[in-house]
Amino acid sequence: MVHQSRGMHLTVYFTAVLLGSVWADGVKVRGREGTTVTLEIGQTGLQKDDQILWMYGRDGLDMRIANLNGREIKTDYIESFRDRLQLDSQTGSLTITALNVSDCGVYQGQIIGAKISSHRFNLTVYGFVSPPYIKVNTYLVSVSCSSLTVECTVENGREVILSWYRGEERLSQTSSPDLSAMLSLPLEIRDHDGDIYSCVAKNPVDEKTTKLHTEETCLRNGESTWCCQTQTTVRLVVSAVVGVALIVLVVDHFRPRRCPKQGP
Repeated sequence: MVHQSRGMHLTVYFTAVLLGSVWADGVKVRGREGTTVTLEIGQTGLQKDDQILWMYGRDGLDMRIANLNGREIKTDYIESFRDRLQLDSQTGSLTITALNVSDCGVYQGQIIGAKISSHRFNLTVYGFVSPPYIKVNTYLVSVSCSSLTVECTVENGREVILSWYRGEERLSQTSSPDLSAMLSLPLEIRDHDGDIYSCVAKNPVDEKTTKLHTEETCLRNGESTWCCQTQTTVRLVVSAVVGVALIVLVVDHFRPRRCPKQGP
């Protein structure tokens, strides 16, 4: 009877694993790098003989990461998860601390007892978003400052979107699957009236904003442009004066000299 009971138990267990492997990807969970996430099974009133098994994988559920059997908890199966897993013996939920991007994948928790239940989660971990940087193209700032061209740049990352806003209105946005390249988004501002523009970089769990005050930008870069133009003009005038003086000296040097008249 004991062998028969164990055989039935193993049959049920493997059946549950196979069923779990063909179920959908499960609940989508998002986490931010360095934080903590809990995969909630939502089970209460676990029995003493219930077994809890957590599996993990990126392409398939091929790694055991946590187990509760006879009230004995084990979470040191995988070195990369060492000291970062907490299995709740009352609910069966699994907590992952100090998240990193390599934790992305599919997690499945199974409760095996009088009844079998399986819960699957698809975890995506995102990094922090870098603050976007705004560069003003001083060569394209008009003297009257009626228009200027700026460019916003940020380091790319998983699902990062870079956008320009005028107040609450989104003007443009960009993204790229190439995580090795920087994200850049230019913007031409015309006939501004002191509006505040914002460059926003965000992913599903983090967001950074850099603001652009057009009046201050125009004042700073407009004066710079006017100053450069004035300096250029002064240099041209000085060069012209020096050139004319040199020409006069050369002409005077080669001018024929008349002999002085001699007296009677």
